[in-house]
Amino acid sequence: MGEQIIEKYKLGLKKKSFSLAYNGGEIWCEHLDSLYDQTELMKQKFMGDLLQIRKPSSSSFIAVVLNESDVDGEILDQIIYEFSNLKRQLRKVAFIGLTFKMKRYVKKRSADTNFLMVCMDDLEKAKEWLVGKS
Repeated sequence: MGEQIIEKYKLGLKKKSFSLAYNGGEIWCEHLDSLYDQTELMKQKFMGDLLQIRKPSSSSFIAVVLNESDVDGEILDQIIYEFSNLKRQLRKVAFIGLTFKMKRYVKKRSADTNFLMVCMDDLEKAKEWLVGKS
């Protein structure tokens, strides 16, 4: 059983974040999932991905996938802080895979941002919300 967890953890570290063309728009998919109790590694991966997110050509629609990761207020604060302090404007951010408690936390923090934030459990629904046809 322990080896299965280690294998899933290794897969989580190998997952790459990427830009995805969807429904006539573009979404940055920030993959921080399957990292379990590896908060420091999650932060390092996110900070590395910020180099791409900061580029002016990067999408203003972001899906942050956190399935099977132990997420607390500290990591969410860092993500929201970094998104809020970009030199360019984000439009929408969807967090996928948070616990009920962390969803409430994001909802409270959404009043402090200049972009829309939502929590969802399904990546497909999140993609539709991010760039769906109006």
